[in-house]
Amino acid sequence: MSQSETTTTTTTTTTGTSWNESCESLTASTASLQPQHMERPPIKSRPPIESRPSNEFRPKVGPGLLLFPGTAQRHHENLVPKSQSMNTTTTTTTANANSTSNANEDVVVVKSRKPFGIRSFRRPPLWPTRSALMKKADKLPAKRPEQSELEVEDSACIPKAQAFIIEFLQGSSIHGFIYLAKCGLNFLERIISLSQRTWQRFQTSPMVISMDRNKLVWNTSFPSLTVCPHKRIDDVKVDEYILEQFEDEDDKENFRDFIVKLASLTYDNLETLPLNKSYGIDSNNYLDILYELKWPFTPEISSGAAVKMFIYETQTEFGICHSVNSLVARYNSYYYWRAGDWNLLDHGDRVTVHPLDGEIYAQIINLSTAYDVYFHGAGDVPSISKQRYTFPESDYTTVELIALEIYTNEEARAFTTKQRKCRFQYEADGMQTVPIYSFGLCLSECRMFFALRICGCVPHFYRNLLRNGRRLPVCGLEGIACLVRIKREIISLKSDIYKINCNCLGNCDDSNFFVQSYRSRVWFLGANLQWGIIDYPKMQLRRDVLFSFADVLVYIGGLVGFFLGCSALSFTEIIYYFTARLVRRMFCN
Repeated sequence: MSQSETTTTTTTTTTGTSWNESCESLTASTASLQPQHMERPPIKSRPPIESRPSNEFRPKVGPGLLLFPGTAQRHHENLVPKSQSMNTTTTTTTANANSTSNANEDVVVVKSRKPFGIRSFRRPPLWPTRSALMKKADKLPAKRPEQSELEVEDSACIPKAQAFIIEFLQGSSIHGFIYLAKCGLNFLERIISLSQRTWQRFQTSPMVISMDRNKLVWNTSFPSLTVCPHKRIDDVKVDEYILEQFEDEDDKENFRDFIVKLASLTYDNLETLPLNKSYGIDSNNYLDILYELKWPFTPEISSGAAVKMFIYETQTEFGICHSVNSLVARYNSYYYWRAGDWNLLDHGDRVTVHPLDGEIYAQIINLSTAYDVYFHGAGDVPSISKQRYTFPESDYTTVELIALEIYTNEEARAFTTKQRKCRFQYEADGMQTVPIYSFGLCLSECRMFFALRICGCVPHFYRNLLRNGRRLPVCGLEGIACLVRIKREIISLKSDIYKINCNCLGNCDDSNFFVQSYRSRVWFLGANLQWGIIDYPKMQLRRDVLFSFADVLVYIGGLVGFFLGCSALSFTEIIYYFTARLVRRMFCN
């Protein structure tokens, strides 16, 4: 072999990566992917680079493994193009001619390339190392003299928190979260706005009112009524009271007129009460005087229904009245108030009728005076805003009514009152004067508190003892004069000057009755009243559950699973990340 020069070249190429090559920058999940640097045996001399085939340096594409979609980066090969190979650091050693025998033993020491495959995929460091934090701290502006140590620590925690959130987004099992931390995406690609209509629908309108026309299935409530007699003061009792209290003839006559008008006082006739003299009666004792001098009104009742009806004395906004087939009348009785009782009372069963029962009537006899009648449901009370009917004391009156009822499904009890938009009788948390809820009682309390807010007192026909033990002042002559000025607002509960917010919801189970016709004829035995239902309702309204919480889970689960690809286990992961793991990352470095 002729003497020639053999060139041994050692080429070192430096290739930058997008992350720190130190072991500290690797996370726990990628530390195992770092190739192990082991000493390899020297490689024998190979032909010069210029004489090698062009496709020899072409990397072989392997299957690879994308551990973290959207964030994994490919580890580039330590390759140098031909145009740049002459610019690298080259060490050339020329051997002598007589060293031919040792030429085959010469070796070329070349930096070993990292193999291209699964190990070349590695995600960038998600949690900053101590060295990275120190470098970042060196770039921060110097501490101001007035800057405290706490502010410095807070500024150092911000990159920690950012890195922790990015780590959660990139490592979460919720596939859609990866795109929130992926670089190069615009705002619309980062955030997928899920509509809140599903939850709003569950909170605002989960119920539906449907119409049921199978009239042979349900029972219809029998109409309840309240009778308020025009005569309320016993003349004999008044004469005895006058003889004991007054000596002046003018005072005797004026007091008689005063007590009669006080017994019939309501919002409609407030201005008729004489306000020039109180006759030594304290306003807190108005109700006691009226019950002491009241006329004994004892009507009798009979009906063709299978259930016995009861008539109860009750105190209303129209004075002392009597209610039939009512479930709330006894809570407004004078004796219930004076006893300071707040217990629930037994009113008996609600009287119902069926179309197969035929025509059912009830009758009140021995009225002995003219009277006003208010028709309402069994769970309601007469209201000043409802229509009333007046009948004379010498007529036998027959009233025929039609009914429209609404009932609520038992499944609706699991919903809140805001969702149902109605209240059951036992939901009396906001009531201050009675232990049950009724729409009519709620309106009465609203009028009472409005009068208290404007005039500083309440009318005597309300219960002035609240559930919390507070006793409200009863309006005297000056207070009644104040009520006269605002009586229009009190009756309608609407005002352009004052703010009125009753927040009264309807009864979940409610009955509404309308007078279809009535007829009267002169009756020699005195005033009698007969009422009933001839035409049974052909439809009934029902409040049913349309959108339950199970439907909410199905809707939201479908949306979140479709857009983000998460499941119930993913929410457990979120709780773990932002509790135990957050504490460990922030405080256990």
